[in-house]
Amino acid sequence: MRDAESFAYVLKETEIKNNVIQFGNFHLNLKKGVDSIINYNNANGVDLLNNKHEYTFNTYKGKVELSLQLYENISYHYRLFAFTRIGNIQGMTFSINLTTQKESNNVIYLIQKIKFSEQSFDEKEISVLKRRQKQVLLCEIYRKIGLEVTENNDLILGIFDPIEKKFINTSAEIFMNNFIAASILKGHFQGNKGYELDIIPNYHSNSFLTSRIENNDVEEVKLPEKILTQKKNRIIPLAFRYQILKRDNSKCVVCGRGANDGVILHIDHKIPFSLGGLTVLDNLQTLCSECNISKSNRFVD
Repeated sequence: MRDAESFAYVLKETEIKNNVIQFGNFHLNLKKGVDSIINYNNANGVDLLNNKHEYTFNTYKGKVELSLQLYENISYHYRLFAFTRIGNIQGMTFSINLTTQKESNNVIYLIQKIKFSEQSFDEKEISVLKRRQKQVLLCEIYRKIGLEVTENNDLILGIFDPIEKKFINTSAEIFMNNFIAASILKGHFQGNKGYELDIIPNYHSNSFLTSRIENNDVEEVKLPEKILTQKKNRIIPLAFRYQILKRDNSKCVVCGRGANDGVILHIDHKIPFSLGGLTVLDNLQTLCSECNISKSNRFVD
């Protein structure tokens, strides 16, 4: 409870700069507030954000209302939720569990696995392929706009110290921007939230996938082999991430910038895993998202 209250305190003190959400090179204008309360479900208590972060934005399908809420769910876990409503269609697009990792001095890793669970009227095999294709496409978009997504499709939005009441690898403003961006993008691809964005390609799974499956062209819609095969040695443990950030003084080892300079910090293999690099402390480094993207698969020391 104390950790959740500390996290909520920081979020309530945080403003969205100019009420604009950045999606890489694109932006989305928000208007503060919603027409009426979006009710949250399965809660054991009150919303710790007290309606602080509620916004409205326009799409070509109409006005979308967005509400961020932080509360204890029926499983006794505190989660940060994003709910949207357009017309009479309302639902949850995204959430993050405030799970504390004890092996890392009780810092909170704000991580969520990206997956789709909505059902369709298609045959089971086709339905699974559609969800997998959405997963691949959304994770690729997240990476292109500078977010960190692991090989296991885990989106890492931040590392938070509840004692110090601060983020370690990013700023509160950037976290809020990226959480909202990730939530809105997820809703776009879910297909059952009533809205689509016009700043990214539309995804109409029926016409896209069914034709390929009917033509026995299933290989084109399967997950890439590197994602289907979980390379355990490539995955950087959470405790390692915290240690590397502390060792590198929470600054990019290439450009020297940190969270206060408006960048997101990633943990990267010096010698890329694909080139034989190991997931050990000596082969890991802190890079900002910009330096990490520009590095690609090259060795930078």
